[in-house]
Amino acid sequence: MDEVSRVTPFVEQLRPKIGEEIHVSHWFEIKQEDLDVFAKITDDWDYMHNDPEWAKTGPWGATIAHGYFLVSLVSGFMAGAGFPMVQTSDERMLNYGLDRVRFINPVLTGDRVRARLVLTEIVERRPGVNLAKVRATYETERCGDQPHLVADVLMLVVHGDAVDEAR
Repeated sequence: MDEVSRVTPFVEQLRPKIGEEIHVSHWFEIKQEDLDVFAKITDDWDYMHNDPEWAKTGPWGATIAHGYFLVSLVSGFMAGAGFPMVQTSDERMLNYGLDRVRFINPVLTGDRVRARLVLTEIVERRPGVNLAKVRATYETERCGDQPHLVADVLMLVVHGDAVDEAR
């Protein structure tokens, strides 16, 4: 950790970046075996997700990723942007959930998907507790910048005396 981040709370390092794209994630390939494992874990079996032969004759010509499978990728994409950062004794980041999740276009098996992350807002909830909102927009190589999923990711950034309350 550099000298600035030891002195300045992470939220104050973020604040000047409001409105900016803060990260573009790595590409993640959607594989049929991943969709099948997801279906097994969640008991969400559906032809459009898990039957490649049926899906060939369907509207997309291939199976498509479950929407909630795509949502589950957000934690890895956020980690690539430094969320949650390394927890210290005087600072914490907590996953607070998602707002306004929208599934706009299907993601096909074989697509490579990535997330563009834009810091949209930081709201002070009380001293030492801030809510950071990050807009995650998924795109694929196949469709370029046409969005597939858009969601607002919420992170509580806690520092100072408020850390004891967050334990």
